[in-house]
Amino acid sequence: MLAVGLVVHVLSGREIGSRRGFSWAVVAGVAFSMNQMLFFTAVKRTSVVDASLMSTLSPIVVAIVAIPLFGERPARAFRLWSLLAMGGAVFVVLGSSSGPTGDFVGMLMAVGSTVCFAGFFVISKLSRDDLSVVAFLTTVMFTSGLVVSAYVLVAGLSPGSVGTKDLWTALAMAVVPGTLGHVVMTWPLNYVPANVPPLMRLAGPVVSGGLAWVILGEGASLIHWIGGAIIVIGQAGAILSKAGQDLVAEARETGLPVT
Repeated sequence: MLAVGLVVHVLSGREIGSRRGFSWAVVAGVAFSMNQMLFFTAVKRTSVVDASLMSTLSPIVVAIVAIPLFGERPARAFRLWSLLAMGGAVFVVLGSSSGPTGDFVGMLMAVGSTVCFAGFFVISKLSRDDLSVVAFLTTVMFTSGLVVSAYVLVAGLSPGSVGTKDLWTALAMAVVPGTLGHVVMTWPLNYVPANVPPLMRLAGPVVSGGLAWVILGEGASLIHWIGGAIIVIGQAGAILSKAGQDLVAEARETGLPVT
């Protein structure tokens, strides 16, 4: 889908981007593939809980990096509301499990996965001035495919063991939530501060749980409802606070409309 979009982009005569932008996209592709491989390996060595808990630290990593790169220094109110949202995410994760397993190597991989995702996200924002969204994501996915394929060959894994149904499921996930999700996450980066999107991603477990409740009939516990409410309150407080409004306004003033 992204490749088709890139062809249409080229044929329309619209500007795609610079060589520097494509260089950023290649680095982002490596970071994204490392994030995925480290995360799923960490899940196998530890648990979904361990890896998910580490992923909630992503807003902190992005906030630290955003200071020298984008000059973003959120005021105290924004930081406190963000911590509340992160606390809600931790509450949901821990309340939905039997507890972390604590495998040291697995935990290191989970930390590495979080850092790689934060790097991917920051690079995505950096590239917005130099590359269109379609060109950026096409390059990212192509690079990620090469990196993962190389890993499969070096590790001696057997992709032939994957069933046809699993392949179709993976394709559907890549085309719909994967492609559309990355587009709607990357396109606004020129108009919002780097601190906001990682904060919004904390609602992922709550949204997926709600969809599972509606579509699959899976039950939602009181912990999910309480944790979800804490996340939403923290997110709303951070964005609606004066500190959040000032941060967003500053990003809009400095953002450039690159499509």
